[in-house]
Amino acid sequence: MDIICNSIHFQFSGMDASQILNRYHTGKIAGDTMFLEPCESIYLCMKGKIAPVENMSMSEVISSVFHDDLYIYYVYSVLKSKGFIVKRDGNKFYYRRVGENFGIPVILIKEGDVIDFSTLYVDSPAIFITVDEEKSITYFRATPVDPSGNIRSHVVKGGAGKLNNVYYTVNQEPAWFGQDFMGARILNKFESAYILDEIHSDEDLLYRDLVDRNFIVKSGFKYGQNFRIYSDSMNDHAEFLVSLMKCDEWYKISRAIRLSVSVRKKTLLAGFIENKLKYLYMERLRDI
Repeated sequence: MDIICNSIHFQFSGMDASQILNRYHTGKIAGDTMFLEPCESIYLCMKGKIAPVENMSMSEVISSVFHDDLYIYYVYSVLKSKGFIVKRDGNKFYYRRVGENFGIPVILIKEGDVIDFSTLYVDSPAIFITVDEEKSITYFRATPVDPSGNIRSHVVKGGAGKLNNVYYTVNQEPAWFGQDFMGARILNKFESAYILDEIHSDEDLLYRDLVDRNFIVKSGFKYGQNFRIYSDSMNDHAEFLVSLMKCDEWYKISRAIRLSVSVRKKTLLAGFIENKLKYLYMERLRDI
C-alpha cells in the first residue's frame, strides 16, 4: 500500500495500515493508498511507524510536507501524546477519546499574538493553548456567560452636587455606593456618570451594565483591571474582576487571569459585539 502526504511517498515501518488506523487513528484509505495529513505524517515518522521512500532527513520531511507554523505541529503532538484522536482545522484542534464525541476546540495562540474581543468571543467556548519559547504549555478556557448578581440596588439618579472637581451625593442608599465623607458620599467618575445619566466612555457603559445586572461594582484599579464586582455582599470577597477588552496582546490577558487567581477571584472579559456588551469567563486550566 502506498502512503502519500503532499506528494511525498512513505512506506510502513513495523506496522501495517490497519494497525496505524486502529492505534493512532490517523490517515484515510482510498483504494490501495493511505492519505495522511501533514501533522499525521510527521507524527508517524517521529514514532518510526512510517519512513519516506526516498532517502530524506527528518528536517527534509518536515519542510516537504508541512508549510505552517511548527508550533501547530507541536500542539498536535501534545494532544496525541495524551491519547486523543485529533482533527486539525488551521490553528484549531478538535480532540476526543475513543468512544467519545469531539468537544470544544483547542486553539493555538502565541504569547505575543494580538487578539480582539470579537474573535475571542466568536471562537468560544474554546480552550486556548499557548506554547512559549521554552515549550512550556498553558491552557485557558473561555466560556461565554450572561452574568447576574443578587443585589437589587436602587441608585437614585440625579441630585449630585459638585465641590471643586469632585461629585458627591447626600443619598445614603445603597450603602455600597460612593465613599462616606463628612455626611456625604464622594463619587468616583463612574458613579457620578451613572447618577447623572451621562456616558463619557465605553467603561461608563460597562459600569452601568454591571450595576443593572445587580452587582455591587467597585474599582478594580489595585488589581490592574477595570472593576471588581460582588454578587451578594461586600462582606464577602469580590467574586470577579472585570476588564473591558478591545484588542490586546495575549500575554496581557494571561497576566490578568493569573493575577485574578492569585487573589482568589475569577476573570470576566467584557467587550462589544454589534454594539452590545458580551462577557467571557476566563479560567486557567492545569491540563485537559
